[in-house]
Amino acid sequence: MSGLFDFIKYMFDAQKEIPNSSTYILPEPHQNNRRSPKLKRDERIEEEILMIAPRFSSHGGIYFDEQNKDWLMIPKYPLPERWKERWCKLMIVFPNTYPDTPPIGFYLNRKFNLKKGRTDNHLVGQAYHGAPNLLEQGWHWYCVRMEANSQGGWQPSGDCTKPDNLWTYLNMVRESLTNDV
Repeated sequence: MSGLFDFIKYMFDAQKEIPNSSTYILPEPHQNNRRSPKLKRDERIEEEILMIAPRFSSHGGIYFDEQNKDWLMIPKYPLPERWKERWCKLMIVFPNTYPDTPPIGFYLNRKFNLKKGRTDNHLVGQAYHGAPNLLEQGWHWYCVRMEANSQGGWQPSGDCTKPDNLWTYLNMVRESLTNDV
């Protein structure tokens, strides 16, 4: 989105005349292809968060790491019917290589039980497979992975509005929490 604003600003600035001069000065063109991988990652995450935000606005909204774009938290995420509780806090931690690689699992704010006293064996608490271990901070890791660049796996498009994106990941989260795998 900021690329579009920069381009529009560039076009308007290009038309400004310098006082006491009959020549026009053009600013340096926007160099999109020179953005760092971190900047591309951050812009992509921010665009995807803005895309999903309206969906969660009626239940407490969303919070995210505005400075580093490392995590997203949904403070009132609806748990599917098979869970004893109705709501949880859900957190997704973005890898440094996002969107090329998807997040590894996700986190719930405590160890929730299923109805009838059962537990979900994927809600293990301590993180594995390279995911950050946030158990000491009160976040219980839910083990689920999407393989990157494999048949049927995570294959992000250059367009953040098309799969695979944060919507794709949240659909996988919902599917994982809904089904007894």
